[in-house]
Amino acid sequence: MNVENFKNLIKFHYNDLLEREPDEIGLNYFLNLFKQNNIDEHQLIEFIKNSPEYLENNPIVDSKTSFSEKEDYSKNLRIVAMYRIKNESRWIKRSLESISEICQEIVILDDGSTDDTVKICENFPQVVDIHSQKDLPFDETRDKNTLLKMALSRDPDFILTLDGDEMLMPNSKQYLFYELNVLCPNVNLFEFKELYVWDKPNQYRCDGIFNNTWSKKLFRLKDQPKNLQFGGTDFPGNAHCAAFPNNLIGKNQPVRSKIKILHYGYYDEELRKRKYDFLTKLDPNNIDFDGYKHIHSGNSKFAGPDGMEFRSIPELDLQN
Repeated sequence: MNVENFKNLIKFHYNDLLEREPDEIGLNYFLNLFKQNNIDEHQLIEFIKNSPEYLENNPIVDSKTSFSEKEDYSKNLRIVAMYRIKNESRWIKRSLESISEICQEIVILDDGSTDDTVKICENFPQVVDIHSQKDLPFDETRDKNTLLKMALSRDPDFILTLDGDEMLMPNSKQYLFYELNVLCPNVNLFEFKELYVWDKPNQYRCDGIFNNTWSKKLFRLKDQPKNLQFGGTDFPGNAHCAAFPNNLIGKNQPVRSKIKILHYGYYDEELRKRKYDFLTKLDPNNIDFDGYKHIHSGNSKFAGPDGMEFRSIPELDLQN
């Protein structure tokens, strides 16, 4: 099928199901998935039928493969999570709990914690391996490659990369496995929208880049190279290393999951100052990130035109 046929197919199903033409972003998104053989016509229909726009007007979905809370979509998939952490005792227990229904095993690299981080991890049932190190030069790529070897030794189907201050939104299990097994069985990389929780347990920042930050954090291992590895970056200490291997097959065709991640790294002023101080010391001449001012200020090219803006996280009652 040629590109024009793909375009016509996408336009047909948009008009049929949403009663409108696809916007440019939607058209290009699905067109790329078709061109890379990551979805077929049936999966396109399922994507549209499970979109908020369609479900708002069609609460009863008639497809036999439409999502159901009663269906078990896990099909014995093994997901191993890997964490690179240091001094995350404030958040790590809740982070581990948030993935406990999804990840069978968890591996940890602790970079010299001086709080209770390691003790908390040691007492968590799914944590099967902890690599501790200290006094090494900062190097994200080195550490992620160490973690990758640890995770691969557990023989997983997928690897999930999380930070110690990140959590999956509650009740994510069923729909995530639905995406992995039903909607996107041939997709190798999934990305999640991050909500940066800010000052209050049910409030997140939504201006500028905070309104549209997607992180590629879950990758499939089937038919991947044996020598998967994380690549270096142009930043000091290989900072901002990607959360997926640089030679992953399918890395340029990620699919956006409906599952969201709650990020607590900037939760209060103390954390924001600590993060800002760390990054500006590590990378003092940074231009790409505008000197990291967006971490603590609304006066940055990465902030919104009106400064900081916030929204509430619905139906979420989280403690500090």
